[in-house]
Amino acid sequence: MRKTLTALACLIAAPAIAIADQLLEVEHADVVRLPASAYTVIVGNPAIADAVIHDRRTLIVTGRLFGRTNIIALDRSGRVIYAEDFVVGPSPDGQLVYQRGTSRVTMTCTPTCGPSPTVGDDPDTFDALTGQQSTRIGIAGEAVAISEGSQSARSLDGGE
Repeated sequence: MRKTLTALACLIAAPAIAIADQLLEVEHADVVRLPASAYTVIVGNPAIADAVIHDRRTLIVTGRLFGRTNIIALDRSGRVIYAEDFVVGPSPDGQLVYQRGTSRVTMTCTPTCGPSPTVGDDPDTFDALTGQQSTRIGIAGEAVAISEGSQSARSLDGGE
């Protein structure tokens, strides 16, 4: 009887523990208000989430990849002022997953659908899309550098 009650208590407590995790969408940021000033932040797995101290009492937590990690904030004396588990998952809104056999492609539909490469998608499609995105980001970065360079040159010679 005692073992049965213990097992039942564990089953009831397990969902409560899972619900206590902070849920975070991949590629989205959340604000965490701290109870005291933080001086150090530790992320269990930085591939899953990132945490940055915005000001001493505010963390910005960003989901990177699907998974689970923890985040700990310490005060100046090294005492734990915040410790929480984070589960990073897909956005529940506007996602369409196209599955054909073992091949999967994820799309974001808000309202028009477009490819949204996600870990677990078909490797050929994923690699092609992320390659295109990297190229596009590189082109944009080059344009910004050129623009900043021409503005600097104008300001140095007094031109317009």
